[in-house]
Amino acid sequence: MNVREATAADVPALDVIRRQAIEAGFTGEYDRAAFADLVASPDDRLPEWVADPAWVVLVAESEVTSVGYGALDSETGELGALYTAPDHEGRGCASTLLERFERRAREAGRDRLHAAVPRNAVGFFEQRGFDRGGTIERDGDVERVCVVKSLTSN
Repeated sequence: MNVREATAADVPALDVIRRQAIEAGFTGEYDRAAFADLVASPDDRLPEWVADPAWVVLVAESEVTSVGYGALDSETGELGALYTAPDHEGRGCASTLLERFERRAREAGRDRLHAAVPRNAVGFFEQRGFDRGGTIERDGDVERVCVVKSLTSN
């Protein structure tokens, strides 16, 4: 799997991955009305993240196509996105991206990585050393779980 920095030209394909991942991951976990708008509309933040030097947007690629992406605010340690195309789940895409983001956050002097993730992703993050916190509502009525991981050595 190749991982590289995203460019503006990647945004349309990455948005397709986001929509597919939301559809697959949220169905059965959330009421359809709560996430229908997320699937139907583009993420306006993605082009901004790609253009903003404070954000690191990485793309994971197979030999044929992009299969996942994520975005990290290197100034705050916030993981703003981490998506894998449903056909590529379980193949290490998200884990690889998360490892790269942890390294980038450390290099930027961050002592923790944090995110607000959908309920269906909490187990993934807990298996990688994140602690579960409270919940918030984001993107309309979609409840997210706050997760945080210390990046300092104990």
